[in-house]
Amino acid sequence: MGRALIVGAGPAGVTAAQLLMRAGYDVALAEPDADTARRMRDMLAQAGLDLSVTDGPGDPAGAALTIEALEDEPEQRAPVLAHLAGRCPAEGLLLSTALSGLSGRIIGFRLYTPAHLRKLVEIAPGPDAAEVQIAAAFALAGALGRHAVRAPHDRPSIGTRLMRRLYEAADTLLIEGAIPHELDEAMVGFGWDIGVYEAQDLIGLAIAYADRKAQAETRDPNRRYIPIQDRMVEEGRLGKAAGVGWYRYPGGGGAVIDPLVEDLVREEAWFAGVTPRAFTAAELQQRLVLALIHEGALMLADGTAVSARDIDTVSLAGLGFPARLGGVMAWADARGAVWVADALARLAIEDAAVWTPPDPILECAADGTRLAEWTADGSDKGD
Repeated sequence: MGRALIVGAGPAGVTAAQLLMRAGYDVALAEPDADTARRMRDMLAQAGLDLSVTDGPGDPAGAALTIEALEDEPEQRAPVLAHLAGRCPAEGLLLSTALSGLSGRIIGFRLYTPAHLRKLVEIAPGPDAAEVQIAAAFALAGALGRHAVRAPHDRPSIGTRLMRRLYEAADTLLIEGAIPHELDEAMVGFGWDIGVYEAQDLIGLAIAYADRKAQAETRDPNRRYIPIQDRMVEEGRLGKAAGVGWYRYPGGGGAVIDPLVEDLVREEAWFAGVTPRAFTAAELQQRLVLALIHEGALMLADGTAVSARDIDTVSLAGLGFPARLGGVMAWADARGAVWVADALARLAIEDAAVWTPPDPILECAADGTRLAEWTADGSDKGD
């Protein structure tokens, strides 16, 4: 397969390295931050993984494939990408785990994690990427055993928006009274392959933290900002690789409930002036799914998603939504647009900015059609 260089020794980079090694690549892993490189060398050695980490941005000369997999904010990633673009061979494939804000020939290539559960790759070609390079990126996804979907390079993808909305909905439930492990248990009881907080521990909390910081200037001021995850990261609760996140992982083993997390959540609720209340498992399950349906309808309306099927594909392969339900939009159609519109309207009484039913749902409720049939101009409905 040839030589592959991965720049960034965080969870995303290590995941990519392992998948590429299984596919037959000779992998070199580089980390620009010396302290991070040292920590990752220790962690990889303890885990028994045959991966070496070198300090610095790496040299892509001679590499058939280069992947930038840093978890920093865009301004910190930019100089590394510029270095790689200047030295990467013209025939080499240059990828980035970032999907938006890319330029030139760089192709966004987001591997969803945890890798043993998620089989989705979103591919976002840069404005100057050649068709042969785009085809090579899709072929690489297949070689890694992933299902690939195309994403835009100039705005958040379907997967990014669904994930952000899931995190927002879950964190809102926490500050209003839910307990992290009970929310995870409710999700698994509904059929998700893993709870959102245990999944975050496996992925690493620093990834979502960097994403939230990158959104600071464009965040809607009408939406509540829940700082719980920020505090988790700032207190060193970075996930399983660090031994502690939403759960503790004694000896690197399985997740163990940490009562200190519940204390942290309740303290943040007190700071926010929120009186916690109890939620049933059914309430937790319904709110999370309705949040994703709501975001899916918004994406249909603004053109981010071409069809409800695309949203279903991403929710299944990228988020772990129950396969038996066919995807979040398929679940909405099974319940009926009238039911969904009524459920969202009730939630909108609490927070209109977050829950007001979008036009696709209202229109489908009014004319009796399904979201799978909805088009922006109302034409060509039907399968």
